[in-house]
Amino acid sequence: MRKILLLIITASACTFGINAQGTMNIALYNKVHNADVKKNQSIDVLIQGDIETIKSLVQANGGKFRYSAGDVASVTLSLNGIAEIATNKSIIQIEAFPKGFHPLNDTMLKNNNVYPVHSGQAPLTQGYDGSGIVVGFVDTGIDFTHPDFQDSLHHSRIKYLWDQTLVNAANTPTPYNYGQEFTNTDIDNHLAGASQDTLYSGHGTHAAGIGVGNGFASGHYGGVAPKADIIMVALDFSSTTHSVIADGVQYIYAKALAMGKPCVINASVGSAIGSHDGKDAQAVFIENLINAHTGRAFVAAAGNDGTNPIHLGYTVTSDTNFTLFANNNGYIDIQMWSDAANFTNVNFSVGADQMSPTHSFRGHIPFHNIAYNLGSITWDTLKNNGNRIGIVESQGSLANGTYLKEFYIIPDSANYDWRLITTGSGSFDAWSYDVINSGLPSVATMPDSIYYKMPDVNKTVCTSFQCLNEVVAVGNYMNRWSYVDYAHNLYVDSAVVPGRRVDVSSIGPTRDGRIKPDVASPGDMTVSCVVLSLIPSITCCYADALSEDSVHVRSGGTSDASPSVAGIAALYLQKNPNATAIDVKNAIINCTTHDVFTGNNLPNNYWGYGKANAFGALTGCGINVDNLPPSSLYSFLIYPNPSSEGTMLNVNITDFKPSDKVELKIYNAIGELVKTSTINNNSVQLNNSLKSGVYFCNLIVNGKNTVTRKLVIL
Repeated sequence: MRKILLLIITASACTFGINAQGTMNIALYNKVHNADVKKNQSIDVLIQGDIETIKSLVQANGGKFRYSAGDVASVTLSLNGIAEIATNKSIIQIEAFPKGFHPLNDTMLKNNNVYPVHSGQAPLTQGYDGSGIVVGFVDTGIDFTHPDFQDSLHHSRIKYLWDQTLVNAANTPTPYNYGQEFTNTDIDNHLAGASQDTLYSGHGTHAAGIGVGNGFASGHYGGVAPKADIIMVALDFSSTTHSVIADGVQYIYAKALAMGKPCVINASVGSAIGSHDGKDAQAVFIENLINAHTGRAFVAAAGNDGTNPIHLGYTVTSDTNFTLFANNNGYIDIQMWSDAANFTNVNFSVGADQMSPTHSFRGHIPFHNIAYNLGSITWDTLKNNGNRIGIVESQGSLANGTYLKEFYIIPDSANYDWRLITTGSGSFDAWSYDVINSGLPSVATMPDSIYYKMPDVNKTVCTSFQCLNEVVAVGNYMNRWSYVDYAHNLYVDSAVVPGRRVDVSSIGPTRDGRIKPDVASPGDMTVSCVVLSLIPSITCCYADALSEDSVHVRSGGTSDASPSVAGIAALYLQKNPNATAIDVKNAIINCTTHDVFTGNNLPNNYWGYGKANAFGALTGCGINVDNLPPSSLYSFLIYPNPSSEGTMLNVNITDFKPSDKVELKIYNAIGELVKTSTINNNSVQLNNSLKSGVYFCNLIVNGKNTVTRKLVIL
């Protein structure tokens, strides 16, 4: 009898082991049964089964029930607790560290066709992830504590951090002699705490995450070049004594050269100042740095002034035309740029207008042409009835075939607007945020308003280095329209159409008529790294901007479009380390994606040459399933993709009419129809009964196959 009892007990013990193993994926099972792991360690797992039973079991074992979707719950539980509940008959499976686990930004990487580059899809002979490449950023800084910028051993991937905003110290870098520099060792030894990326809500951290984040923080929202080395220059935006951007570019290239590695720089910064033709001093300096060595590339945000009338440009005639500028800053700075052949016969003056309580023109300084003070500064005093109104400084210069006429006005009173007046023959361009484009007095009040020249939204690509031939200037289109937010709710912006150009994305051409931007990339509604110290303030007031994992946040603009293209440049340099900047640019612009949003009449000054396509750039326009252009007006997104067996699928579709009959048909890899669903809403959830494999999801509208998307189930 005792022998029989022992056999029964032994058999029961074996059954426990089999049940426990069967409910857990292998990685989790091994962790639970690893003798060297502390069993009171808590981890996050997914548990499928009866939800109410799972709640009770988790609470009974001291865990935390986070949320559920259908019959799958997300919980935090100790390894002991997982082992304890694993044999319960209500538990179908417990999963952590899912097979095929990899970091991703599910829509940005897909929209830029990066996945086949990471996986090494033919005709590529290997995968590319940015290994051996330096990606530098001139931005607001970086949160070096964010896990997405660390390797698997928790060592920082940031090789150098130069914070220009910090006071000089022993670690102030030469030859720049301002700010403080921190090395990789300094960061790992917790010596870089003085550098905090909180300006503009952690702009640099977010941009860096898009370009080079590896997703280690949560397994989501990784960047394009997740194994690249990182150099960050935290710009001193308030500096009036340093060429901060140019210094930053030189610093990054010099460090990369010393490391013996190719380098791409991302500059998601800019302004309206500059010649917009790549010929001012800052642009030429940067151009020289770019071309000093092979293995260098430069990518920059085009700007977000596509709907902002900051550009003033027209053909000057014998009529006396004028445009008003507001006194918003205590001074007015007007820069007029023109080719030498178009400027020598233009005469200009500056005057003042009292706008309130009624309009009254208060006079102007004498007219003169560019030769009047070419190469020198002159001062004119504007008076009205013997009373001084302000001082007008002016200067003319000629460089690289481009004239600059600049007026710097110092008003005595804030009660006036200031007018730029022209006559003669020729043309020019000027850019200013102070130019007045509305609210003019009536013709009865201001009779000469018939000669007023309005600003426009043309040529709004910012600064000047963006306009260099070697630089890839990037426009912005909508990345996504939904994601799961911090409160575990599906955040949906129904006004967003993924793939559509964002109106505020700056447009070209350059001042001298060249196409800009060069390409477009997803920017608005992109989720990337958040500065960890800012999380409390975000959860307090902007919780829906924070992702479900609480370490990534939504943002947008060309600032977010640019770093993904910088990541593509890094992948290209990994494959072609001796490429020139022009080689990199040509690879990117010559193999873009064209779709219903871009149209086929490319290049143009809205989209450039089209949407950036990483796989196309690295393969010379090779075709793969993810590279097929959309064939209809319908924007169709299915996610998460890749997904896991049993995970709820989300389907987002836009632009179909209520009268349309919309179906989703899913075929397996051998062409068998495995699922059909009728779609009645723009956003729906589908129970996922698909097994591991590759599927093709066809959107059928009114009986016609309009769009096909690939779906991977892991």
